[in-house]
Amino acid sequence: MKKLLSLFVFVVLGKITFGQTNKELYISNYPNGIYTTKADFVNKLPNDTSAIVPKNLPGKKKDSLTLEQNTFFYTSKTDKKIKNVFAVVYNNHIFFNIASILSNRNKTDRSQNHNNPNSFVGVLIGGNNYLYTEANLANAWAQGFAYGMGGAIGGIAAQGMIYGKGIVWDVKNEEFNIFKNCKDYNEFIKDKYPSGVQECKNNQPDVLKIRADIKTIL
Repeated sequence: MKKLLSLFVFVVLGKITFGQTNKELYISNYPNGIYTTKADFVNKLPNDTSAIVPKNLPGKKKDSLTLEQNTFFYTSKTDKKIKNVFAVVYNNHIFFNIASILSNRNKTDRSQNHNNPNSFVGVLIGGNNYLYTEANLANAWAQGFAYGMGGAIGGIAAQGMIYGKGIVWDVKNEEFNIFKNCKDYNEFIKDKYPSGVQECKNNQPDVLKIRADIKTIL
């Protein structure tokens, strides 16, 4: 039982908190506010400029938090969680809603899943062609199979399938491209920056290398 508990702690703290680590966020020229639809974001026209506040965990005091790359947003006036929107720009930092990423993804990026679709992830790198972020995503089909195993073992296996994955907002095509695995990333980068193709020693690509390579194609 102790070994099982230790494994669970490793999975939860070692895997899921990938997006919670402090990262330097991209400063954009998008007006601050809430962008309810994709069209609002494309046109850089927020339809709600009410004051909002980030909360890394629900229930925390507003003034006790620092801005994280993975967060939730609440309205300042009503303290209501912001849901069902495309993006939020807060202090010139762009945050995409996880649900909007999953519903506006490239058609080849099916079966990706997230534990908190109402959360937001901040853009780390940006330019005229792409806006790059990262989120903890899992293959929904593989996770479902793991959960089907039942019990604590199945739950642990499913949580262990969550990885921090690179995602780009493709400005021209107006869609998100999720780097599901190393092979998928190579398909994306090979004709844009051939030197960025990775050897794929593991199923997941090297995220630090992705960040460096994305800067060359912005």
